[in-house]
Amino acid sequence: MDLAFGGNPLLLNDEGSVRALEFLQELWQEGLLARESLLAKFDTQVDYLQGETAWLAQNWPFTSKVFAEQDLLDRFQVHEGWRGPVRPAHVIGGDVLGIPRGVGGRRREAALALAQFLMSRETQQLLVERNAWPSIRSDAYGAVPAAQRETFDAIQRALADGVHRPDVAYWADVTDAMNEAVRRILERGDPVRTVLDALHARVAEAARRRGAVYPPG
Repeated sequence: MDLAFGGNPLLLNDEGSVRALEFLQELWQEGLLARESLLAKFDTQVDYLQGETAWLAQNWPFTSKVFAEQDLLDRFQVHEGWRGPVRPAHVIGGDVLGIPRGVGGRRREAALALAQFLMSRETQQLLVERNAWPSIRSDAYGAVPAAQRETFDAIQRALADGVHRPDVAYWADVTDAMNEAVRRILERGDPVRTVLDALHARVAEAARRRGAVYPPG
């Protein structure tokens, strides 16, 4: 959301981030954000959409797969997501596998073999077909079930504007600050600028403790 409004998620209180949280606060106050959104996880959207406690939900690759299996997907419109006033920005999720420094010998060989297996065309095709996971390989989409082609077309459009989370040592502190911002600004109705200024200072201190350059360049 910060990026879509021209903000930087590592700063929290820049103009784009302030505008983004002001917009969310307005939506919340007008009753346009479901309270369930505060509890949303990758596997909750199916129940929220089916129960009509939500009408718009993210995490749609997984959700689309479930609805396709239930023969309900045609009741929903699948798209690549919204864009902010500055740009579209869709966070790319997933896990990153890495080999720690100093690992060698048979352990390193086994780790590399696992990475090669996971990145192979056959494995990626299976993940696309069975889990509806977007693939790192463009040649893995031949196995997309017909019912989910609309979803995977939307995935490709979303990935064109995809962004990765910043790779900084204090990212956990940033996410904690974001969660607190949502609680205080949406649920309690606290002033946006006041909250974000305080949380920005907390993030800056966390970066300093970890010896990171801040503010980020």
